[in-house]
Amino acid sequence: MAKIRILPEKVVNKIAAGEVIERPSSVVKELIENSLDANAKSISVMVKHGGRELIRVSDNGEGMSRKDAENAFTRHATSKIESLEDIFQIRSFGFRGEALPSIAAVSRIMLLSREPGTGLGTEVKVVGGIIESIRDAGTAVGTTVEVANLFFNTPARRKFLRTERAESIAILEALTTLSLGNPAVNFRLFKDDSLKVDYPSCVSLRERIMQIHDKDIAEALIPIQANAPELTVSGYVTAPEVSRVNRTGQYFFINNRPVKSPAISFALRQGYEGTLPQNRHPLAFLFLDIESSRVDVNVHPQKNEVRVANEREIQKCLVEAIRISLHTHKKFPRAHLKKSHPGVENLFHTSDNATHYYAESDGPLAPRMVQEPPDASYYADKNRKVASLCTSGPEPSLPFEEKDRKEIPRIIGQYYSTYIIAENNGELLIIDQHAAHERIMYEKILDILMIAESPSQLQLIPITFSLDYREQEALEEYLPLLEQIGFGINSLGRNTYSLDATPAFLDLEDPKQLLLDFIHDAIENQPPRAVDDRKKIMAAGIACKSKSIKGFSHLLPEKMEYLVRSLFNTKQPLTCPHGRPTCITLSNADLEKQFGRK
Repeated sequence: MAKIRILPEKVVNKIAAGEVIERPSSVVKELIENSLDANAKSISVMVKHGGRELIRVSDNGEGMSRKDAENAFTRHATSKIESLEDIFQIRSFGFRGEALPSIAAVSRIMLLSREPGTGLGTEVKVVGGIIESIRDAGTAVGTTVEVANLFFNTPARRKFLRTERAESIAILEALTTLSLGNPAVNFRLFKDDSLKVDYPSCVSLRERIMQIHDKDIAEALIPIQANAPELTVSGYVTAPEVSRVNRTGQYFFINNRPVKSPAISFALRQGYEGTLPQNRHPLAFLFLDIESSRVDVNVHPQKNEVRVANEREIQKCLVEAIRISLHTHKKFPRAHLKKSHPGVENLFHTSDNATHYYAESDGPLAPRMVQEPPDASYYADKNRKVASLCTSGPEPSLPFEEKDRKEIPRIIGQYYSTYIIAENNGELLIIDQHAAHERIMYEKILDILMIAESPSQLQLIPITFSLDYREQEALEEYLPLLEQIGFGINSLGRNTYSLDATPAFLDLEDPKQLLLDFIHDAIENQPPRAVDDRKKIMAAGIACKSKSIKGFSHLLPEKMEYLVRSLFNTKQPLTCPHGRPTCITLSNADLEKQFGRK
């Protein structure tokens, strides 16, 4: 009996649809690209319930005849290519002839289209990949595609969609990316019948960037321009003082096609030559125009990955272009001086031989919960065992109250201004001071989120800031939890907000930057459905982004004692919130083995 069988066309279509259409944003991306290929000058998108219930994309492009409208739902039917050679000279977004058939295979779809110069248009209705009706219809010139009940016939796929807000953020990202590549086109997005995004057509990329981002980013833009054989680089990057905690602000286009490219991202980072803080990333809007024969766009059905010949040459050109532009515009890091908290100067000083990162230019200021200076009893005898501190004299309050205090390791010293060396019950402990402080901060914030509200510190002058539409969605997702830990955030209309209060235990932070870093993390790592999981993610994010004690920060003995005491009074002192160990242990037997004593 034969084991290999030919799958029915219906099954094949659904499998193929899974490669092209992953989620509602995939539908929006494919339909907008079709509109751009049809030379549309105005594109309107409407979504309901994150695209699950309805997606409608309308344009004023060239439209389709009745025959073309019918053929558009046939797999591998396309107007973009005719022969094999055309694949290596592609400049259009679409060419595989898979988008509309794939969407139709997993939804109820209606297409309305009319060409210029014709009195009537065509309406095509398709359900689950099967054409139900084709008829004449009155409609404006251009094309409207309405997609309803996405994944209605593949419930497993529908089940794994993210929250409505997360899907909305992905749709906004798709529209924003394509609008950056096409500033001359008018883009509008309606969410549940209300206008969410309006990007009027403009004459330049810079103007489009200003429509999307706030004035701080617009003022930090540095133009990039470079020419090489078969390559042109253009666009903008931001000055080093304007950066993000991740790469959510980086947009790359090859031959006007938005792409994801680790190679370009790496070259971008190299171009900054260490002028950026550690683990920070610039915003970038880069366009690479490459000879078509050197670019293979037929790599993935979603068409967001490409292969490029002589990639190293392109990287070298990009690195050099960025370095020249930064130098020409003299965009070097600025020093930001802040008033220190009373007593902090007694706890920290800079080591002359320590290695420094730009991120530490403001000084390694620690949040209040571990920055309170120990009282006089801490200074009486620096050589006594730390365990005795648990039972004698007045002492600073710990972040957590426990009836049964644990014996705290004895501090020996600090290595490389990064690790605290301690002894405990005959074992040598090497404690990562940054990971330790993250654990302390994490449990403090999580306790607030789980059981109480944190007191707020009112801002004498409220801090105003602007968010793009993706950032607004992420903020709204976490706003109740942010308010619970002490942030006071008010909407001033449109895309502007004011920060009126901050958590009391973060009073030395840059609250705006801390909030923006958290929002950008939330965009990149979509929030889980469970509320408790969101609380844990938020606690870990704030703990990581706050100015916790960094590596390469020299600590006085009293500060090390206080940090270790706080760590070993947490519920899980052995790992940071991200699972990294806070300390490693060497037993006497380990040392004797290393020294050949055993």
